Amino acid sequence: MKIIDAHTHLPGWSFGSRPRPIRELRRAFEDEGLAGAWLFTTDGLLGEPARNNDILAEAVAEHRDFFAPFCTVNPLDGTDAAIRELDRCKSKLGMRGLKLHPWVQAFSMMHPAVEPVLAHAGNLGFPVIFHDGTPPYTSSLQIAALAEKAPQTTIILGHAGLDDLYEDAILACRRHPNIYLCLCSTSGGYSEQIIRHCPVERLLFGSDGGFMPNLIKLAIAKLHETDAPASVLRKIFYDNPQRLLPLPA
Repeated sequence: MKIIDAHTHLPGWSFGSRPRPIRELRRAFEDEGLAGAWLFTTDGLLGEPARNNDILAEAVAEHRDFFAPFCTVNPLDGTDAAIRELDRCKSKLGMRGLKLHPWVQAFSMMHPAVEPVLAHAGNLGFPVIFHDGTPPYTSSLQIAALAEKAPQTTIILGHAGLDDLYEDAILACRRHPNIYLCLCSTSGGYSEQIIRHCPVERLLFGSDGGFMPNLIKLAIAKLHETDAPASVLRKIFYDNPQRLLPLPA
């Protein structure tokens, strides 16, 4: 069964990671069972998003058949600056989506730049993946409220609420047709509940791969341990991410 991981990170100098050559990272991902991966900056979440967007784009330049790179912006830089960077990432860097991490980037969902940034990302065809499940700034229902205001934008809850807010993530997904859930760092029993109660066409697989060895392999095994049939797992592992962001893989 082919697998596309919708939640991985380019190792950098933050969160205990160290930079790795992209060929080595790809080989490691393939060895752990992937046919493709959505790749986010790590260092760019802590500062200098434009410079780190450049680093990510350069890293994957010869590996676009495997990696779908996601840029980041920080709404605290202001609406105009964030939108200019989104435009640059689309037209100059060939980015495929937007990653936002309100907890690490230290912005509130109520910041006035967030809503126009989401709307513009949707106009560019970017899916937007949020870190979620870590209150007070990253609760699933806060993101759902924004999704309602940007119905043309595909919005992904990057951890499906984690363990504490998975029920909120289910509610958000059922209520808003533009919300997808990424089963990343979600406990097996809660993943089963999500699969049981949400439209399977809007579920994705993720691992946080890139931070340490074997994360991907462990996440794949955990999802296989659920009671989901193979036909459902095939959609989560491959069909759904491939429909959203087609990769040659």
